[in-house]
Amino acid sequence: MNKENGEGFALRLRIGAEFVLWTGYKRLLLIGILIIMLLSGCQPFSQQDAEQKNQLTVLTVEFNSGAPIPNLFLTVTDVQTGDVVEEAIGSEEGEAVFSKLKAGREYAIAATTLENSSTNNNGYTTIENFTYDTTKPYYRLQTHFLRDEQELDVPVVMQNPELPHGCEITSLTAVLNYFGMNVSKLEMTDKYLPKQEIRTAGNQRFGPNPNEAFAGNPRDKARGMYVFAAPIVKAAEAVITDKQADLHVKNMSNASQDDILQLVREGIPVVTWVTLDLSKPKRNAERGWIYKGETTPHDAFMNLHAVVLTGHLGDKVVVMDPLKGYVTYNVDQFFKSYQELGKQAVAVHK
Repeated sequence: MNKENGEGFALRLRIGAEFVLWTGYKRLLLIGILIIMLLSGCQPFSQQDAEQKNQLTVLTVEFNSGAPIPNLFLTVTDVQTGDVVEEAIGSEEGEAVFSKLKAGREYAIAATTLENSSTNNNGYTTIENFTYDTTKPYYRLQTHFLRDEQELDVPVVMQNPELPHGCEITSLTAVLNYFGMNVSKLEMTDKYLPKQEIRTAGNQRFGPNPNEAFAGNPRDKARGMYVFAAPIVKAAEAVITDKQADLHVKNMSNASQDDILQLVREGIPVVTWVTLDLSKPKRNAERGWIYKGETTPHDAFMNLHAVVLTGHLGDKVVVMDPLKGYVTYNVDQFFKSYQELGKQAVAVHK
């Protein structure tokens, strides 16, 4: 190797070494910049975490199944001041986030449908009181609203063999059981149902107005008759008061088809008077009687029946029939029968 070649080779070695050193320096510089960026980013994340700790996520679910109920309108009210603190609409997953609550304060949270909230109609809402605890970021609100295209899981309670004429009180018992009340159809019949006997004088029968009491006794296959909505409401009110249950009852007689179906969509089963198999009402003069305080006899309904409306699926309704269990009917035929029997209905709700 000559001198010139040797000097060139040495120069190339020196340049290569400097290049390696510079490349390593740049690598270290880049690593340092990344570390600084990561460290500087920790503070905003910490603040975000702190903010999230002051948020409460409310999950609205069905009372029985625990399935999320989407798109409910929620309102949080300060119990002490009565002021509305925050409002929100639940997501498709049934979640609503609140961020203005203060630790240790008592709030009332109410859930209703968007339809009720926009029309200033109180409707049937689910309301619960709670004390906000920042260590508990989730709150599960059990509601009696219902997902569309889904039916209520009202238990099947059969009237026979003990109550051959007890469809009305048996249907009410099933609804009370649905809401968690431990009560039997026989207890409801013997202790809470208003009843008056039918007596015969000459060739005429005398008894109560079915709007005031059950005519006869549901246990009596030969002489028992029926009852309308008002006495069933009284029976429900009596047992709810006696057992201190957190329930309410309302006479929904004369309610429209849309009103009743809306209740079912909101998770409220409705005791509804129709005829057996939705056939035309059949009347019988010989089995009729003169109502107390009146002088003119009334024909008796021979195919009157009461069921629990539990679901609405397209053009069908689902009912818990105390003679058959679960049955599906055409919605128009069902409500035609309801109208022909005088629009009698009872709703129990939280």
